Amino acid sequence: MKFELVKKVPVVERGGKKCFVDTGYPGAGMALNPSVQKSFGIPGLPGTGVGSLKRYTKFDYPNCEITTSDEPLPLEGGETVPLEVRNLRWLVKMTVGGIEGMRYIDTGAAFSYVHNLSTQFPMVEVANECGWTKGPFKVPVRCVPCEFAGHPFEILCGDTKDNPEFVPSEGVIGFDFFNNFTVAVDRIGGKMTFVKNLKATRKELSKGVQK
Repeated sequence: MKFELVKKVPVVERGGKKCFVDTGYPGAGMALNPSVQKSFGIPGLPGTGVGSLKRYTKFDYPNCEITTSDEPLPLEGGETVPLEVRNLRWLVKMTVGGIEGMRYIDTGAAFSYVHNLSTQFPMVEVANECGWTKGPFKVPVRCVPCEFAGHPFEILCGDTKDNPEFVPSEGVIGFDFFNNFTVAVDRIGGKMTFVKNLKATRKELSKGVQK
């Protein structure tokens, strides 16, 4: 499926209707707060979660393509790491701001969020966010160094205390992860194959595209 990035969230067309794809949501379909639909500029926009995806799913942000299949999806030159599945949602190990741990990877998150984010990291902007259930809010976001399977990258990240929505203790890592890595997930086999995207640059991080 081809997708377009709307406010840094992938939006696909299924059955003649647009919907956004959210790996942070365990179900198949979800209704959105009207303020979210207004933010996206797509009236009646629904969401679809990991419950609608097949065993294998590949996210290729540079080519704006999502592929989901019952058969393995090869990723040439890829490295493979363990994937943990909790309540259908996906976690991988990465280091965020110097702290290593399991992190949820979330296509529905324009910005990432972790608990107790250090103020030592430079603040980039005060972003306009739009919670899925509680509506719009503003949050300061910082440029935070990360490492995934030995590969450094950066994210725009807020502290969960500034987010009125529920964020799990592991945190959620959103757009910037998928922008930096093309990934092929085997959710039943519990593994993720990935390649580093050459197109992901610091300039893209600094655009401050808002949700």
